[in-house]
Amino acid sequence: MSVLFKTAFERFKGKSQQQLIKLTQSMGGGKTHNMISLGLLAKHPAFREQIIGKDYSDDGLGKVEVLAFSGRESNTPNGIWGELAKQLGKEAEFKSLWEGGLRAPGQSEWINMLKGSPKLILLDELPPYLDNAQTVAIGSGTLAIVTTTALANMFNALNTAALSNVLIVISDLKATYQSGTRLLQSTFSNLEGEVSRFALDIQPVGSSSDEIYDILRTKLFEKLPGKDAVNDIALAYKAKVEEAKNLGFTTYNPDKIFTGIKEAYPFHPSIRELYERFRENQNFQQTRDLIRLMRKIITSIWGTGIADKRYLINAFDIDLNDTSMNTTITQIKPSLGNAISKDIANEGRSTAESIDAQYNIEFISQVAKLLLVASLADVPNALLGLTQHELVGYLVEPGKDITSYRNAFEEFLSQAWYVHPDKDGRLHFQHVRNLIAELNSLIDGYDDDNAKIEIRKFLADRFKPIIGDCYQKVSVFPPIDEIKLDEEKNLLVLFEPNISGSGLNPNLLHLYEHTQYKNRVMFLTGDRNTMDNLIRKAKEFKAIQRIIKRLREEKVAENNTQFEMAVDREIKIGQQFLSAARETFVKLYYPFHFKGQDKLVDAEFLMDFKGNNYNGEDQIKKVLSDRQKFTLEDPTGNGFKVKCLQRLFTLDEMRQEDLISRAASNPAWQWHHPKALEELIDHCLKNGIWFKAGNYIQKNPPKEDTSVTVQATWADKNSSEATLKIIPKFGDVVHYEIDQEPTTTSDKITDFTNWKTNDMVVYFLCVDSKGINETGKAYKWTNKLTLKYHTYDAGGEKKIKLEASAPDAKILYTTDGAEPRDNGAVFAGDFIIPKGTRFVLAIAEKKGVYSDRLEIPINWNRPEGLKIDKAKSLVYEKKGTFKTSNNKTTFEELSLFAKHGAKFRGPILNFTFKLSDKEFWSCVTFAEDLVLTKEQIEAHINYMRTSLSADGTFETSLQLDGVVFPSGQAFEDWVSEKQMELSSLNQEEIIQ
Repeated sequence: MSVLFKTAFERFKGKSQQQLIKLTQSMGGGKTHNMISLGLLAKHPAFREQIIGKDYSDDGLGKVEVLAFSGRESNTPNGIWGELAKQLGKEAEFKSLWEGGLRAPGQSEWINMLKGSPKLILLDELPPYLDNAQTVAIGSGTLAIVTTTALANMFNALNTAALSNVLIVISDLKATYQSGTRLLQSTFSNLEGEVSRFALDIQPVGSSSDEIYDILRTKLFEKLPGKDAVNDIALAYKAKVEEAKNLGFTTYNPDKIFTGIKEAYPFHPSIRELYERFRENQNFQQTRDLIRLMRKIITSIWGTGIADKRYLINAFDIDLNDTSMNTTITQIKPSLGNAISKDIANEGRSTAESIDAQYNIEFISQVAKLLLVASLADVPNALLGLTQHELVGYLVEPGKDITSYRNAFEEFLSQAWYVHPDKDGRLHFQHVRNLIAELNSLIDGYDDDNAKIEIRKFLADRFKPIIGDCYQKVSVFPPIDEIKLDEEKNLLVLFEPNISGSGLNPNLLHLYEHTQYKNRVMFLTGDRNTMDNLIRKAKEFKAIQRIIKRLREEKVAENNTQFEMAVDREIKIGQQFLSAARETFVKLYYPFHFKGQDKLVDAEFLMDFKGNNYNGEDQIKKVLSDRQKFTLEDPTGNGFKVKCLQRLFTLDEMRQEDLISRAASNPAWQWHHPKALEELIDHCLKNGIWFKAGNYIQKNPPKEDTSVTVQATWADKNSSEATLKIIPKFGDVVHYEIDQEPTTTSDKITDFTNWKTNDMVVYFLCVDSKGINETGKAYKWTNKLTLKYHTYDAGGEKKIKLEASAPDAKILYTTDGAEPRDNGAVFAGDFIIPKGTRFVLAIAEKKGVYSDRLEIPINWNRPEGLKIDKAKSLVYEKKGTFKTSNNKTTFEELSLFAKHGAKFRGPILNFTFKLSDKEFWSCVTFAEDLVLTKEQIEAHINYMRTSLSADGTFETSLQLDGVVFPSGQAFEDWVSEKQMELSSLNQEEIIQ
């Protein structure tokens, strides 16, 4: 107002270029009052010094002529200029402007109308006039067009020297009359280039300054405390904000609240910040309606005695259960009526009031009202809502305990139907229902059976056996008659708490008492009192998952506020669901041998959460491990074997299936990995601890008869001299005889590892000199007899030479295809092969031992040389044996042979390695007639390397008795890849 007065009177004296002042504030902001005040001072010089100030000097100005027009006079017949001319007494002079039809005065006409004495022109509430003028036709246009032209001409006329003592004061109602404002702004834009540097906007009451508090204090209070008392109150509030900040409830600045209270007392500084949000609402008369609102709040808190408990008047002091107050607030933003009654205030039945009653507090209702006031703005792009930090900053006050704030506020958010978050985390009320409302609507539609289905899925997932060592199956809420036990699998049953009393459901006890497999089931159950809460949480969980599914189906972006809120709510409900389950399932009943009885015993079961995750299988294992029902003991260890002997293997011999059946039915037997018992049995059988006799396992087997194992090697393939390694079994003395069974008076073997013989049949008899084991039957060893041949050309004839590996062996042969063993002639020396012979068949015999039959093809079309049948299998027996020298050559040769389908007969593996920096060797010899694959040989090499744990160096060399190829063609392919010449090979090295 001071700026308005000083600027105006400088203009009247012709000392100011400010010819236009616009009062900018919505309804109720004091514009009209300011205009009237200025008009009165203009007309009455005597009051100027008193009102404007002692430093004001009239400088002989005298009386200023005041002209006024209100846009509410929409039926003014001769337009605004006609009304101004009438007030000046110049109607006759300017009647040409309206007689014969309204036309806009030009600039010179305005100058002629207004020049002379100082003048104040007050134009109030023009927007409704211009709104109405749009409906009045003038020529091809409207009264609105003519009026805006006239105003533009008048504003420009004020730029001239003739009108340097004329001032226009105009009010703006832009928030209320949108179309009028556009017209007005169009007029101002026409003048902008000429008057923008002189234009002055004045806001009668500064809503962002302390003026609003000054007005409220003046209007509503007779007397207020002094500065010291206000300072003490500000310090107390600052301390409470600091306390809340230390608790992690807010980041609000304590110094800001301190300064704000000193400026705003007795009002909380948040009132100005929140009032700023909705002061531009349509039909809200800014200063006037704010005063009315605060008057009602103050009347209410003084009338109810609340003022005795308050240090400041806060926005949350609105009593929405008072009909008058409720109407006042609802009129500011009518769309929030349902939000108020459902979530904020409804005679104790609203969400906020219910939570206050639940926690024995009052501040959730206050929080809800703060959010409401922060949500009252009803103009485009208005700021809505408060962050949680702002909420706490506005909420705290001396004497208020907010330690339960977080839990109570979370409860409010989980129940409120109309609270919505924005992308910046501000919470505000809207007229539409939120996620919580949809959630509750879905929950109300689910019955208990739906909930139990959800619980079943939820718990089955949390207790699903992943590792499967303690239990292998889980069943949630099964009908008792559908519980089926498996001999080899443990079953976890989650069952509803007993409704008839404490302890396990009697029907489950009956099931257990009458089942065969008493050691294959356990029951997790608990307290009936918490089951109802679990069912409620199950409904919530099912509902939130359905909402998220809908959002995904509608392709709502995952960074959408609604989607993020739903996911956050799913996590929280999931935690609450688990928590409810934790409180419900608190007893684990498992089979145990207790005080001489097989029975179900119980253990306290506490679900242990790790973050948001829960692994029921781990939890079950931990409880049972602590109770020594479940073990991770090594099944091949002695301790596990001893337990098996004591609890399962109680007879001298039992079938494996009987041991498994006992493990399933004996509660004294610990639970373990499903394969543990099988691993124990395999280990004991492989290591000779137990023995297998048919289908039975014997832990104390009958004494074995003595016997021997003979391993033979031949240094020269073409000789029958063998080196025998003789291994006695269940005895320590070995007798032998040639061609007949020995007795205990026969010669004894003295060299068990290198006993040499050329004989074809040798008998060995093993004797236990200690007399523990009975003497078994004599073992008959038969030497190997081989036959080789050589065909050659002798002039025009073909001859053949046959030679056996044992001296004095008889060789039989045929040339007509007959079987030589039955019809063969005795070979006496090289003989001529009859013409036309295709095959020579030959076999050697000595002392009843026969060689393999040779089938020798005869080729009459070329001179004799190396003969290979490409279709038949082939054995390559290299003279002097086939050898490699190290890892590299060993694996390379094995791979090349295997590439052509070869296998290996009678291999010998030689190893050299280091242990503790000392060199050692080892040799593994396989039977001469044993054929192995590449993979089998490599597996044995790797086993030796791993089992010996050598210090880095581990070399393998290979010696082969023969290489078996699937065909002659495969052999020739191998020779070709080795870059060898067939001519370099001898026929006797090739056996087909």
